[in-house]
Amino acid sequence: MIDTLAPAKTERLNLRLSSEARDTLRAAAELAQQDLTSFILGPALNHAREILIEDALIKLTPAEVLQVERALDEPAVASKPLAELIRRVRADQSAQSV
Repeated sequence: MIDTLAPAKTERLNLRLSSEARDTLRAAAELAQQDLTSFILGPALNHAREILIEDALIKLTPAEVLQVERALDEPAVASKPLAELIRRVRADQSAQSV
C-alpha cells in the first residue's frame, strides 16, 4: 500500500563529518530504533520550526527594542500586592526559624 499523504522525498542534503561523529550518530539512532536520516532530521526540523515560529511571533520595531532595553535597565519595582506577599512570606519564614 502506498502512503499518498506523505510528501515525496526527492531532495538530498549532504554533509561532511568525522567518522567518530558518524559512528556516534549511528549508534544512537540504532538505540532509538530509528534510521539515521530520521534520527538526524527529526530534531533538526523541530529546532528549525521553533526558530521560524519565534521569528514570526517576536518582531519588534527599533523603538520597541529600545523600550524593552530601557525597561530591563530600570530597577525592579514590586507592585503593592507582590510586596505585601513577599513581606508575609518573610515574616512566616522568620517565625518558623525561631
